[in-house]
Amino acid sequence: MVEAAILPYDDGRLYLVCSAGERADLAEGAMPEGAIRLVGRWSHDEGDSWLEPFVVRECEGVPNVMEPSFVRLPGGRVLQAYMQRDTYEPGGDPVGGMYPMITCSDDECSTWSEPARITGKKTSCFTTNDRLVRLSTGRIILPVLTAPDMTDMRVWLSDDDGMSWRSGKGKARAAENDRCGYPVVTELADGTVAMFMLPSSGCVQIAHSHDGGDTWTLVNRSGPEPCPATYIVRRIPDSADLLLIWNNHTQRTNLTSAISRDHGATWSNYRLLEAQQGWPIRHRYAFPGLTFLNDCAHMTWYERKPHPESEARFDLIYRRLPVRWFYD
Repeated sequence: MVEAAILPYDDGRLYLVCSAGERADLAEGAMPEGAIRLVGRWSHDEGDSWLEPFVVRECEGVPNVMEPSFVRLPGGRVLQAYMQRDTYEPGGDPVGGMYPMITCSDDECSTWSEPARITGKKTSCFTTNDRLVRLSTGRIILPVLTAPDMTDMRVWLSDDDGMSWRSGKGKARAAENDRCGYPVVTELADGTVAMFMLPSSGCVQIAHSHDGGDTWTLVNRSGPEPCPATYIVRRIPDSADLLLIWNNHTQRTNLTSAISRDHGATWSNYRLLEAQQGWPIRHRYAFPGLTFLNDCAHMTWYERKPHPESEARFDLIYRRLPVRWFYD
């Protein structure tokens, strides 16, 4: 089990969905291939215990369905985005035939509608887990990275509760010859939409949009130094502060949190979530997900560790912490 997202309910339930499959012999940073499906679990007590897993979406003849995200609409409908891969050839294009999908549920995630492609026939846009966002205006946005160059980032947006989608008019771009990882977006307290970009060199960069994600302006090149792994940024409920979870290391270890009180310009209150366990590094952590419920942060990430029967084993980690913990 690897990338995951959690949908919280006001009554204390948590609906967790993650990518899961039989392959565990992946090289670090490799694209997972082969029978990857979406698997769900319910908690009825805010994460104290979890019910047995069940299949949410089978791969149904394609190599992968993976990397879920959720948004709940005011009327109760739930939108779920995920990535699908239709084709795979060993040694071929590592991102070919991949595109984001959207589906919805009107019965508390018991059943899901027939999925549709967010990006239409375009297959050059892809994203990862826990990236779907609903703005205060009602607009729904999904940040994507464009392949194969992996230098341009934009959002796909919907103004009709996910029924139809279009590409944003503008894009954010990494520095020349600098590739980027999956972008993250969050809405700041003043309504500005911030995109956090992960370049292959240097620091986390931030672009702002004042038109709901249509166009972008780079405003900060001096964020925390990243490693080649995904991270997550969310605004803390009832606050203007941002919470960042990332690997504060050149490798996928030392999973760390930090707080920004100035919309991402500076970061403080660094706290260690997963520490490095010796050298060479044997346990690695990446692909964090984050949501909030009842003054707690509910987080997921994967742990990659050695396994005697294959190159590696991936386990899904869930952790709940009071929001105040991050400020200590």
